Order: sequence, then C-alpha cells, then structure tokens
Amino acid sequence: MKRLFYYFIQGLLYTAPVAITFYFLWSVLSYLDDLIPLNIPGLGLLTLITIITLIGFIGGFFLKFRFIKFADKILKTVPLVKIIYSSINDVMKSLTGKNKGFQQPVLLRLSLSEEIRRIGFITDEELENLGTENDELITVYVPHSLAISGQVFMVPKTYVEPLDASSTEIMKYIIAGGVTGSK
Repeated sequence: MKRLFYYFIQGLLYTAPVAITFYFLWSVLSYLDDLIPLNIPGLGLLTLITIITLIGFIGGFFLKFRFIKFADKILKTVPLVKIIYSSINDVMKSLTGKNKGFQQPVLLRLSLSEEIRRIGFITDEELENLGTENDELITVYVPHSLAISGQVFMVPKTYVEPLDASSTEIMKYIIAGGVTGSK
C-alpha cells in the first residue's frame, strides 16, 4: 500500500506542473477568446491578437498619432486612473525594455548586522522624482515570489551587490520562489 501511495505521489509530481500550466493557459485563452464572442473557437482570440497588434503597429509607426497621445494625456490626468495607468504603463515599459527598469539585478542586504539578503532590481539611482538629491540612497524594487507585487526600498548604495545574470532569469527565479529548474 505504501508503494502505491509513493507511485501516486510520484505521478502527481510529474503531471501536476504540466496539468496546472495547461489548465491556466486554457483558462486564459478561453477567457480572451470569449471577449469577442464569435461562434468559431479561437476566432475571437485571433481577432483580439490582430487588433492589439494593429494598435501596436499604429502606435509604433505614428509615434505622434494624435488619438494615442490624446488618450494617454487624458488617462494621465484623471485623478484615480492616473495612478493606476501611469504605474502599469511604467512597469510594462520596464518589462519590455522600452525603459530601463529591471535591468540591474542585485542582492539587497537587509542590514549590516545580518547576512540575510533579498533579490531585487535597482530602479532609480538619482531619486530626482522624490524631490531629493541624496547621493547616498538608491531605490531597489524587490518583487514577491509567486505574485506580481513587490516592495520598494530606499537603501544606501553599500547595501546592494550586483548580480551577474540576466534580468529575465533573475525575475523568473524570484517569481518561482527560488525553485526554478536547472538549465
């Protein structure tokens, strides 16, 4: 009986990551496909991808396209929407490489008296947006594992140690909680 239970657990270890990944992808794709209700499965998703790609083409081709600039300006002025829109816009630009946001992975020492460190990214070395010119502090963003949230720390430059790895691999490592597979 113990042997059967062992095989069952072993089977779960093999199948669960694949099954959960496919279920997640299926759920997301089904949801996206249902956004544009068409009777042919997949056509709604294809239409959505085409529309998004077309908007990206128009926005990239006509950088000064009036409608996009107008919509951007409006969204950046509405009080509550401004905070959400600007934050998401900045993060998306950082993740896609349009902005230098998550390009400098570091180990962040939590205090000089302890050896505990967190993994994060230097996001601001000059603090101009905060109205201070403190040359001693930098901003480090530390993402949470298994989530899309994180914390922002203002720390002395001496508290960070650069990591020699790609930002993508570091972010994957953090989000996976440090349990990413070997290459």
